[in-house]
Amino acid sequence: MLGNIHEIYYSVSGEGISQGIPTVFVRFAGCSLRCGKTEDRKLWCDTAYALGPNQGKSISISEIFKEIQALDPKSSAQILLTGGEPLEGKNGEHTDTICRTLFHERSESNHPYPAPRIETNGKETLSLDADRVFTMDYKLPGSGMEEKMNLENFEILKKRHNSLDEIKFVVRDRYDFQRSLEILHEKKPNTNILYSPVHDELDAKELVDWIKIENPPKARLSLQIHKVLWGNKKGV
Repeated sequence: MLGNIHEIYYSVSGEGISQGIPTVFVRFAGCSLRCGKTEDRKLWCDTAYALGPNQGKSISISEIFKEIQALDPKSSAQILLTGGEPLEGKNGEHTDTICRTLFHERSESNHPYPAPRIETNGKETLSLDADRVFTMDYKLPGSGMEEKMNLENFEILKKRHNSLDEIKFVVRDRYDFQRSLEILHEKKPNTNILYSPVHDELDAKELVDWIKIENPPKARLSLQIHKVLWGNKKGV
């Protein structure tokens, strides 16, 4: 079985509740969404270099495991599957295999992070399986992709009731933030909520003010610390 992989590297988790944790990133290539690209506004995806399925290389699952082991010989790091989109098409089959295998191996050895974390765009259907945790985006109007969102995922997250799952809102403007509040009121998720500003478009301090006033349950600001540390450099 071959995976369409753009890069595998070792760094620290840049955002969310796992921020700062040593992490092996497995970045799949290929995503059908084009976030932020509207009639008068530019694409904002910070991994545009991995959006196309041809922007990766075919690697066997065994080779993926070998690269993970080489980067994390003590098997003590978090494993994060990202993209592109790790649940889209064939990528989803490879993600299933990676999660099942690593969870089985790491659970037996009392690993601190047995379940790989999956960063997913909100379009693909989530799983109830306990061998993975999710960071699920909900694309707000400013992304131009809200109509692609799979609303069934909110019910799946409730059924999972996993304290490590999270929902991420990337906010472009006040209208986006208000829409996020409507979604939270309507869907009443019981998981962690992340708010991130669109880089170079919304001042994070302004977003903080909105969060402080509204204070949605389990919500927190999530900035991308890898951009603070390294800018837009890849593989860090």
